Amino acid sequence: MKTKYKFLILLFGTLFWASCEKEYYSTTDNSVQIDPSVPISFSGSIVPIFTTNCLGSGCHEAGGPPPTLTSDKAYDQITMLGYVDADTPDTIPENSSLYKRIISTSKPMPPKGNMSQGKIDAVALWIKQGSKNN
Repeated sequence: MKTKYKFLILLFGTLFWASCEKEYYSTTDNSVQIDPSVPISFSGSIVPIFTTNCLGSGCHEAGGPPPTLTSDKAYDQITMLGYVDADTPDTIPENSSLYKRIISTSKPMPPKGNMSQGKIDAVALWIKQGSKNN
């Protein structure tokens, strides 16, 4: 009888312990499909990434920390503040302050953790294509 109780306690204890899990953010994003041969649209591809990952809770909204990444101000803000170079486009993502911030591991943007690799790749491709306001 004691063995049966010990077994049940061990079984339920193991099930309880195994049911604990940690919440992780996905690093993959199958919703972002990029084709390097197709021009990436700032308004159609990059602004939605900013909207999803950079706005809310006072982050990068009007009145929040710069740059303001609302759809009506994002391009002007990231170019005027030097996050990307629009006048003489540097098409190397690693030279862009914007790109450096979104891949940073010491101060990740967004603060909850880096965005998915698909979104990072989309921003990199947009920079490679000249950081156009299209």
